[in-house]
Amino acid sequence: MVDFISAISRAEAHLRRTPRIYQVVRHDIRRVHLKPFRYGLHFRIVSDRVIVIACQHSSRSPRSIARFVATALTERRGKFRLGTT
Repeated sequence: MVDFISAISRAEAHLRRTPRIYQVVRHDIRRVHLKPFRYGLHFRIVSDRVIVIACQHSSRSPRSIARFVATALTERRGKFRLGTT
């Protein structure tokens, strides 16, 4: 049986190699599906870094995901520059 943590680890390894192959779902936000689960990681590519923004179930409305991502980006812009620690 495949567990959720293993699915995230596989997605992470793949994102390290080829993050740009994933579809842009809104602005510069991309999504990788966590197979065999019905979840997706929403992420941005900033310089040479991948920044994960959200992990959400695929049955969620695309509007709710877009709203969440937009809110997360707006809140973070005032606190720090994305891509820096």
